[in-house]
Amino acid sequence: MAGNRVVLAADDPTLAHVLKTHLEREWGAPAWTCSLAEASEQLDRDSDWLLVLAASGPDDMQVVQRLMQDINLQKLPPIVVLVDAVSHPDTIPIHLEDFVFRLLHWPQDAGQLTQLVREFGHGGMLVERGREQLEELLSRRLLALTPSLLPLVDRIALAAQHDVTVLLTGETGTGKTFLSRLIHEHSPRKEHRFLTVPCGALSANLVESELFGHVRGAFTGADRPKVGKFAAVGEGTLLLDEIDTLGLEQQATLLRVIETGEFEPVGSIETQRCHGRLIVASNLDLEEAVERGRFRPDLYFRLNVMSFHLPPLRERVQDIAYLARGMAARFNRKFDKSLFDIHPEAIAALEGYSWPGNLRQLENVLQHAVLVSSGAHILVEHLPPAVQHAAFAANGSEEVANASLHRQRDVIERNVIQRALMTHGFSRTRAADALGISRVTLYKKMKKYGLMKMPLTQV
Repeated sequence: MAGNRVVLAADDPTLAHVLKTHLEREWGAPAWTCSLAEASEQLDRDSDWLLVLAASGPDDMQVVQRLMQDINLQKLPPIVVLVDAVSHPDTIPIHLEDFVFRLLHWPQDAGQLTQLVREFGHGGMLVERGREQLEELLSRRLLALTPSLLPLVDRIALAAQHDVTVLLTGETGTGKTFLSRLIHEHSPRKEHRFLTVPCGALSANLVESELFGHVRGAFTGADRPKVGKFAAVGEGTLLLDEIDTLGLEQQATLLRVIETGEFEPVGSIETQRCHGRLIVASNLDLEEAVERGRFRPDLYFRLNVMSFHLPPLRERVQDIAYLARGMAARFNRKFDKSLFDIHPEAIAALEGYSWPGNLRQLENVLQHAVLVSSGAHILVEHLPPAVQHAAFAANGSEEVANASLHRQRDVIERNVIQRALMTHGFSRTRAADALGISRVTLYKKMKKYGLMKMPLTQV
């Protein structure tokens, strides 16, 4: 864990120097400093820090507003203090004061800044972020985007650390590409390339050329040699998406590469070696495909060294708010909108919808909602009618409403327990104390919400 930190973000060097001196005198330890633009790169869900934003002009205020939109849309935890050194207070963007913990004017409010820093530091100490365990890094990424995968974090870490073939299964749009990139980015190969082959988008006669390359004249239209993905990936990671669409003959060729690491470009007799790492993804249950004779059993067993199944979004209600907030923040920047939050009723509508298109459909809905929004919040009216009325799809009956209410309460409680466990190093004792419940109660709730496989400690 990072511990308590004071971070000063300022672009004006004179103001930055004065505030840094003031903060460090009251904090009693070095304050980390950066520009306003760099502050966004430090944001994560696992930081306990006081973020002091210092604005000395209208241009600074525009950067501050964009940063505050990101923080509030994604519900990130830093305590934010805006120090305004602008001559004219009316230059503060409308509504911005509502979204910061405290708005102070410098130097008039120097005493209030002192009090805030002392309160924040009470009982705490500055701890430098050291070398973190891989599980902690992965947990933070998963907590920010897909909390439902947290119980798998230890196995994901193993898959990342070791050069084994990984099989990912799940419906289209459930996040298989995200998980494959996550494994790559936390593996020893992270400095090398990550390439994807969309097998389902390739015609049968072009699959081998795409995978292994070809020499000039190998077939009609091959007027120049081509390097295949197995060679181009180098020592990086190659994702074969929709591998279930490959024909049996192509599966046999792929099996040879996996077993020996050797292949020949189409039309060539020169054997080459693959030095990359392989991850494969399938929209179908490959074991069932084997039983139906559509997939080679020997290839399936070679691929299934470590496997992960990603449930559809309708079975991962606890992920929807996290995903929606991250998407909203991204589109807010893209379209230069003025959003700061998603209204709770809009979140409830999103969590009540069945999402047949999974993450891709959610992304399209959020892009539309951000685009048509005109204020500081995404409202229910900005969502498509089908999503708006999802929680009451049956007939708007009281039973449906009550079921939705209970589901939302369970989602919130599960998320609170996950966050407490993460914050307290997966210690049940400390997490129970922080939640104000007994360890027995925490154990029962963890069992209820399927959290027993998290990397926990007893103390």
